[in-house]
Amino acid sequence: MEKMTECNETKCNMKKGPISCEPCQHDDCFEEAKGFCVTCAEYLCQTCCRDHKRNKITRKHSLLKNDDIPADITPFTAIKELSTCDIHPDNDIAYECGTHKVLVCVFCLTESHRKCENVSDLGIVVSVDSDINIMKELQTRFYVLKAQKADQWMSIKREQVEVQNNIKDLVAKWKDHITSFGSDLETKLSEMSNSETMHLIESIFGCQEIETEITRNNALIETLMKHGTKRQKAVVLRRTNHARVDLKEKLQTLECQRQQSIALINVKQFDVLTMIAELSLEEKSKYMEIGTLEQTSDEVHDDLDSENIPREKIDECTQTSFAVSNSDATLRSSKPFSERESGQKITLFKVKTETDTNTCGIFAVYLTEYEVLVADHRNRKLKLFSRKFDLLCEHTLPGQPVDMCFDGTFAYVCYSDLKKVTKHFITKVAICLLTEFPTKLQPISLTVFDSRLIILFATKEDFDSTSADDVRIEIRNGSSIDATISYDSDDDSFNYVEDAKQVFAFDESSVVFSENLRVSCYTVGKQTRKLIHRQWYYQSHANHILRKAKGVAKDSEGNIYICGEDSNNIHQVSSKNYMCNRVIIPRCDRPVCIAVDEHKDRLIIGCRIGDYLQAYSFK
Repeated sequence: MEKMTECNETKCNMKKGPISCEPCQHDDCFEEAKGFCVTCAEYLCQTCCRDHKRNKITRKHSLLKNDDIPADITPFTAIKELSTCDIHPDNDIAYECGTHKVLVCVFCLTESHRKCENVSDLGIVVSVDSDINIMKELQTRFYVLKAQKADQWMSIKREQVEVQNNIKDLVAKWKDHITSFGSDLETKLSEMSNSETMHLIESIFGCQEIETEITRNNALIETLMKHGTKRQKAVVLRRTNHARVDLKEKLQTLECQRQQSIALINVKQFDVLTMIAELSLEEKSKYMEIGTLEQTSDEVHDDLDSENIPREKIDECTQTSFAVSNSDATLRSSKPFSERESGQKITLFKVKTETDTNTCGIFAVYLTEYEVLVADHRNRKLKLFSRKFDLLCEHTLPGQPVDMCFDGTFAYVCYSDLKKVTKHFITKVAICLLTEFPTKLQPISLTVFDSRLIILFATKEDFDSTSADDVRIEIRNGSSIDATISYDSDDDSFNYVEDAKQVFAFDESSVVFSENLRVSCYTVGKQTRKLIHRQWYYQSHANHILRKAKGVAKDSEGNIYICGEDSNNIHQVSSKNYMCNRVIIPRCDRPVCIAVDEHKDRLIIGCRIGDYLQAYSFK
């Protein structure tokens, strides 16, 4: 209803004929408007335009005349409302208080924020390229999604005709016995087709709503870029950022909707008269060849561990199911991982559960022989899935997890908002909290090292910052501190340790730090309790852009896989030559953790926001 009202208001503001001067209407005079004030968002007649320029207060207002008079003033009124202080409606927002994270006017600044140190003037030029690019990307994805939904609708119709013909062929063979069964199947088919068509219609209506929102946001941004002040650009873009995030999540939800395929299955032998066939809705394909914009298009269940149950099939003309990719070991490539490609096939595994209230944020993932352990940041949970990705159990955590390590029996978790580490016992059917121990500083990452824990602490910045910090590194045996690891601050090779935001045990004597624009591997001296020397490092360069390095994983060949959260990609660094490296997955939406599943030749990736784990197969 709110969207319908907004649409009606927009239509009311469209020019349908001569427009009257708004100030004159207060005197019951209906003079034709000859101009429009951008600042006041009002239509003005010739006289009011002249008075506007004469008045000292309004002299500097921007006036549009003749063909520049806007037909729709909705963007202008929206800019004016978004630029106005909520507490002092007569004043425009002029500053941002970083201490309290609020936008304020000059009166708010004087009254409540005089002593705040982190106050910035919003009149400074800001870059809006990212916001514009987001809207362009959303619009492009919308057009692709709209075309996909149209193709799916036609596919349902074609499948309906195809299966209907298959049913007729089947009924012809059993004509003397099962005419009634054929009628029942056709009725069920019609119901399924109608049901799926209705789902597609609902999705298309959702697409239309998204299109309206994108159009309105584009109009707002275009008007803001053309006529808004520097301060208005800063304020309006900040206050409408949540709308663009909502649009992105709505679009991703529609992209992830399951596409069903109607097929005739479980066809019985001719001597069975009780039931001759069934209708089912099946996935188009177990593994989908998809492009960049389709990487979040659907959930595909993993059946590679299940037995191949044979089905009795009717004639080839009746079979409408799709072939499933075979990942049997006999078909795997014998090439090393450093020479194999990835990113061509993607499988999505849903990790959102019925009790989740937020969109998931997967900050850690670990694979065992039989289970998959996931840390959900936004829903504050540990979740345990089978290797078929059936939920086994979940456990509520005391805060938002930012990192987790797992030694095969126990999981250790640190949090964004708590100065403590929790230890959990993991079984095949349960997750149990064993103990927790407080810490003096904020732990931001941890890893199992030599049967103990290496914990990375922040002293000033938080886990999400990319700024350098005077980090502290400890080796702990439970709550007791076995050692505090130091490093030679005079050695240039240790300069980037202060950028570290994640730690990963590389082998029994060395660790890897994710350091924003690079990762570095250091030898840990067991006797000296120091980082002895840097073995190797990999940094952002040329076309291999790495920004906000996060999760790290290693395969059995010693290759390192690195998540670039802000660069939206996955890097691979060769174990034989660390100068030999590549971006193995060029497009991945804000990846923060990764695991190597060598049993099925794939990389499993968790992203900051999303309800799915993404699996990219090697070939």
